[in-house]
Amino acid sequence: MDLFKIQHELIADRSGEAWYRLGVAGPSFHYRWMYGTGSHGEFSYVAGEHRDHAVCREQPALTMSWGLEAHDRDLHFDWAADFVDSAVRSIWVDFFWHNALIDRVELCRIDGGHGLIPIPDSRMNVSDFETAVAYLVHDLEDRGNGSHPGQYLTTIGATRQRDRDRLGAGSTETT
Repeated sequence: MDLFKIQHELIADRSGEAWYRLGVAGPSFHYRWMYGTGSHGEFSYVAGEHRDHAVCREQPALTMSWGLEAHDRDLHFDWAADFVDSAVRSIWVDFFWHNALIDRVELCRIDGGHGLIPIPDSRMNVSDFETAVAYLVHDLEDRGNGSHPGQYLTTIGATRQRDRDRLGAGSTETT
């Protein structure tokens, strides 16, 4: 198994039906850990963790976890200003192979949590792979409200581009 096959075939080319979403309570051991020294001495604590987890049905060595907040505050972008709730919350979607982190995508919850999209760059571009991951998480969460990532990306005027770092994973381009 190689990273190309994982990113192209098992992640970007699959819907939520190809994954088994774990519905169990309890720790996942995929934490954000904070430690250091402050005015009251040394500190160490769990600052957050992924809330959701899934296993690839075809290849159970591939797992994903999502929901760990990438920033400890709301973000604000011009493209989100017209939503009723303009606050943007970014989350990480982490992919693990035999529990080793192999890829991470930062997505954002928008429009009061109704939408989930990749964060556009300054030119309003998002990668095909990140968009495929947004669709995958959307499928797994069974949003059912009809507001899939593509609708939101069209609304804000974002353009999908081939993901060069992932050798075009999620793209229909052949070049």
